[in-house]
Amino acid sequence: MTSAGTGLYLERVGGSDDAVEALVARSDGRLALADLVDDLPRRLRRSWAPGRAVHEAWRLDLRDQLDLRWWPQGVTTAGDAGPSAGRDLAGRRLVVMSSYAKKLPWDHTKHGSRLTVIDLDRLRYRHVLLVRATADGGLEPLHVHAGGVVWHGEHLHVAATGKGMFTFRTDDLVRVRTRDAAFGYRYVLPARFQYAARKDEGIDGLEGFRYSFLSLDRSTDPPALLAGEFTDDPTRTRRLARFALDPTTGLLETGDDDRARLQTLGDGPRRMQGVVNARGRLHVTVSQGRRERGSVYAGSPGHLVHHPHATPMGNEDIAYWPEEDLLYSVSEHPMVRWLFTMRRSWFD
Repeated sequence: MTSAGTGLYLERVGGSDDAVEALVARSDGRLALADLVDDLPRRLRRSWAPGRAVHEAWRLDLRDQLDLRWWPQGVTTAGDAGPSAGRDLAGRRLVVMSSYAKKLPWDHTKHGSRLTVIDLDRLRYRHVLLVRATADGGLEPLHVHAGGVVWHGEHLHVAATGKGMFTFRTDDLVRVRTRDAAFGYRYVLPARFQYAARKDEGIDGLEGFRYSFLSLDRSTDPPALLAGEFTDDPTRTRRLARFALDPTTGLLETGDDDRARLQTLGDGPRRMQGVVNARGRLHVTVSQGRRERGSVYAGSPGHLVHHPHATPMGNEDIAYWPEEDLLYSVSEHPMVRWLFTMRRSWFD
C-alpha cells in the first residue's frame, strides 16, 4: 500500500459558504436532519429479493420502482455517521441512498442527482435534491453520477467520477418556499465544496482516478475513506484507494500543499460497483447487468474470493454497519430495485 509517488490527489475547491447562506435567506430556512426524518411521506415495503447472500430486502413505492429517470447508486447508513451525527438520531435505523437522473428522450430537463433518506423502523422515506447554490440565492441541480455516498459526522460525501467528489453538511438542509423553485422538491441540500480530482504534472501515461464509489473504512484510527473505479473495459484501470480523514473535522486530511494524497490498495475486479472494509476484509460488489444476479468478492487486495449470485441483479454500492454486522447495498434497474442487507459472516 503506497501513497507517495502515486501522482494522484484531491484538491478542495469552490467553497460556497456565501452562496449557501443566500439560498437559506431566500428559502424557509434550514431544518435539522432529525426534523426531516420526521417528515417522510413515501412508504417503503418489506420484500423478497433474489441473491444467495440476501438477508433482508425492501422496495420503494410503485412510482419509484417504475421510474425510468432516477437510478439508485450509492448507500450509507447511520452506522457510518457515528455519534456526532446528532443526539436526536441515536438508535434510529437510517439509510441514505444516492441516485442520478438519466436523460429521457421525451424530457431534456437535466435533473441532476438526489439523496433518499430512509427510516427502516417506520418504513418511510423522502427524496432530497442535491444542488449548487448560486450567488443570488438561487439553485441549480448538481450533475454527478453519485455512484457512492458516505455519511460521516456532520458531512455527506458524494462520488462524482472524474470530478472527484462533492461534500455537503447535513445542517444545510433547506426547505424551499415553492416546489417550482426546486424542480418539484420540498427539500434541497446544497454542496459546500468540491474535492476536485487532480494528478501531478509531467507524469505521462498516468490515468486520472475515477471516483466511481466511496465508503467509510474503520480499519484505521481515525477512520479513512475508500474509493474505487468502475470499468467494463479491460484496458482501463480498476484501482482501489484510501484517503486519510482528519480526526477533528472528519474531512480529508491534507498535507502542507493542501492536497489529499491517494493511497493505493491494489486492483479490483472488472465491473465493481462498491467496496467496503468490514472487520479487516474488503467486500467488493460486482454487477452482471439486469438479467443475472450480482457477485461479491471478499478478502484482501490481490486475494479476493468470488461469491457468485450473492446479490440481486444490478447491484451497486455497499456499506457496513458494525453494530448489526450487516452489509447494505442497493440495486438500480426499474422493477428490480431493492435496498437489501447481507450478513457479513456469510462471506467468511
